[in-house]
Amino acid sequence: MKVFINARFLTQPISGVQRYGIECSRQILKINPDVVFLTPADIIHHDLAAEFNAQVIGDYKGHNWEQIDLPLHLNQLGDPPLLNLANTAPVAYNNAYITIHDLAFMYPKQWNTPLFATWYKWLVPRLARKAKHIFTVSNTIATEIAQTLEIAPDKITVTYNGIAPHLQTDDAHATPKEKIILSVGSFNPRKNHQKLVEAFLKSSIKDDYILIIVGDKNKVFKNTGIDEKTLAGTNVKIMAGVTDMELAVLYRRAEIVASMSAYEGFGIPILEGLYFGCKAICSDIAAYRELYGNYAYFCNAEDICGISRLLEDVAGAQYQPPATGVLTQNYNYSKAAQIIFKTIAENNKE
Repeated sequence: MKVFINARFLTQPISGVQRYGIECSRQILKINPDVVFLTPADIIHHDLAAEFNAQVIGDYKGHNWEQIDLPLHLNQLGDPPLLNLANTAPVAYNNAYITIHDLAFMYPKQWNTPLFATWYKWLVPRLARKAKHIFTVSNTIATEIAQTLEIAPDKITVTYNGIAPHLQTDDAHATPKEKIILSVGSFNPRKNHQKLVEAFLKSSIKDDYILIIVGDKNKVFKNTGIDEKTLAGTNVKIMAGVTDMELAVLYRRAEIVASMSAYEGFGIPILEGLYFGCKAICSDIAAYRELYGNYAYFCNAEDICGISRLLEDVAGAQYQPPATGVLTQNYNYSKAAQIIFKTIAENNKE
């Protein structure tokens, strides 16, 4: 069975969505080395394009490439199965499989630009109804897709994220922890970085600990509300453009990983922080409860004083992190790839 993968993620900065696409693709290649990756020409991850032997097709870029060049090319090949791992797919294609990571575009308008929200509200429901099968990254989002988009539950399968191979190590807990609170996530209003900053600066540990916020801006998200000028002279540091290896070092050093996000489909940074032995402080949202209920401390992300108190209580407290093997067994891209490929194979039996 010849399967094609929509590799437009090779043209996008890497966030959780693209990480899922990359790591699932690597595992799918192990299952079937004949998988073909198709991409537009404006690749920014050339090493990955070479690893996947990606074929550049068409003349367009972005959504135009996905909606015009990609389906036309596949039509000429007899409409083979197309796997789309990063939320979007060509509407005019009848043999498509799609991963929908979350429905954040359906939520408050202050999270996204109007153009992005309008486009996704039009596009994703149509893709969901037309897809041969839908994959998603948590039971929370599977239920939300079924209810909000009116999709039959048996058309949706959960394929969790995992710990990327470049982060996996035999000594994840070996580095002594420092007084660092680490929050990782794109500079998107729904991540609530500003509330974490306010809570930290109100806390009694603001002079002893350092709060490091790691992320990158994205044009589809509105401003986070963080005014970096006002943080001068505080123990709050904003870091952008952090490499994978630099992030791994931060996870090793950090005592606490924190996320006050108002909405998530999965929340990879919490999983990564737990893997490196960090204590996890999370907003009390459904996906975090589902995935990290046995490991994390929870709080109301709207309660600044409550977040401050939790930071104070958790800082310096004794903690036994979950075993790395437990995390990698429950959450890994190999399982996700096996589920995805088996589903496509069963739906394309001759």
